[in-house]
Amino acid sequence: MASTNASPTCAHCGKGAERACTGCKDAPAIDGDVKPIHYCTPACQKEDWQYHKKLCKRLQTRKLLYRAGSVLQEMFYMYREKLFDKYIERIEKRDGRLVLYEGQYKTLVTAQTDCLIPFPDNLCQTPEEKLSVLAHLSCDDASAWLHDILKYILVGIAADICETRCVTKNKKLDIIAVNADDSVQDTDFGHEFLIIKLVHGGEQYAMDLSSAQHGHFEPVVPWKKYFESRVLKLLQRPQFNHFGGVRERLTAETGRTSVVQILLGLNVESSKALLHSTKNWEKECNMPIISLLKLPFPESKRKEKLLVESIGDTLGRFHDRLRKGAEKHKEEVEKALAAGGDGQTKPKQNKS
Repeated sequence: MASTNASPTCAHCGKGAERACTGCKDAPAIDGDVKPIHYCTPACQKEDWQYHKKLCKRLQTRKLLYRAGSVLQEMFYMYREKLFDKYIERIEKRDGRLVLYEGQYKTLVTAQTDCLIPFPDNLCQTPEEKLSVLAHLSCDDASAWLHDILKYILVGIAADICETRCVTKNKKLDIIAVNADDSVQDTDFGHEFLIIKLVHGGEQYAMDLSSAQHGHFEPVVPWKKYFESRVLKLLQRPQFNHFGGVRERLTAETGRTSVVQILLGLNVESSKALLHSTKNWEKECNMPIISLLKLPFPESKRKEKLLVESIGDTLGRFHDRLRKGAEKHKEEVEKALAAGGDGQTKPKQNKS
């Protein structure tokens, strides 16, 4: 039987060819629209560029978006683990659902880091289960706290970024959270994600970094496919209907009179470290993010892992400084009280 795999031919002259166009090679296919382009010589590739240029740039941009989505999603999971704020005592699978049983939270919070709770790795049975728990009810966190780093990474890739809210459908996973008093938490919230329009062709994609809470793990999906398969209806968001709106809304709610306000403040400061440490990593490794995204796939994933680990270490050190500062402030208050003062001392501001 003859082989059905025809040898590649040169896109310019039709001769046998082995040289693939590295620009659009490995670009994700949408409905089979990507066919590998080969050339027999550099001369043929140069001659054909006037015809291939438009398609190649469109596919390159698509590939960069998918790579950027992977980096951003890994950053999001790391960020959520570093700033995890749910006290989960046990996890059960029941009737196709994931049930999270939460314990009793601290009644007294005197420092920002008092809000943070170690993630319960031992309660998760699979890596996917862990990602789902990390992403649970955190779609606003993805839009708000990754806003600056997302905008930075998507320079030259996205022509427009739109924050969007919807009612979802076709979930592969439902998560239910049960409070310490056995009451079930309300999950009737709209789901936040991004619609991204690309340069070089204007293709539109949904970027959903927190979709693991619904059992979906792809950060980037063509917008038409996402809308048809996951969106029951789009929701209005008139008070913050612009890119950066969620961040502005949550930042405005920060304060020191409640645990929620204190945690929001910690997120505001911690999110700055994402962009700051990314720029530091670029300098130390002499590798701009756009160069990382253009690397061959195995190497780009390796660099992605190193980048996320580096940012995680920076966040960890920042939180350690906050804890030490809070402990020092507590000691100063106790000394002031012991000396007959009123205990009113001002804690020093920590910088990320």
